[in-house]
Amino acid sequence: MTHTTTILADHKGMTTPKVSGDEYYVDAYIVVTTVTSGGEVITASSLGLNTINSAMITGTSLHATYQPYVEISATGAYESGKSFALVFTANDGTNANAEGDITDTTLRVRVYGNL
Repeated sequence: MTHTTTILADHKGMTTPKVSGDEYYVDAYIVVTTVTSGGEVITASSLGLNTINSAMITGTSLHATYQPYVEISATGAYESGKSFALVFTANDGTNANAEGDITDTTLRVRVYGNL
């Protein structure tokens, strides 16, 4: 698993979590260069958060070769309360989870959680 996470600055240049009601949110981009079939685990701490309540993909630079998604269990839970996994499905007719090197792919995410 190889990726880097960068928190995006808002219009004031802040790169820290921002409050939204009773929780905080972070906009970030994640550059993935190698994927594993189990997914890329993104931690709350890499986003400046202590826990994760919600994660969504808000943009992608991927070609039609892969389809990224945020993995959840049958009960709707993420990887844990402190991380979530990004999984890449290969659109090659097998629909299997992608594994190995991929062209540098940028995903933009919005993650809600607590400090």
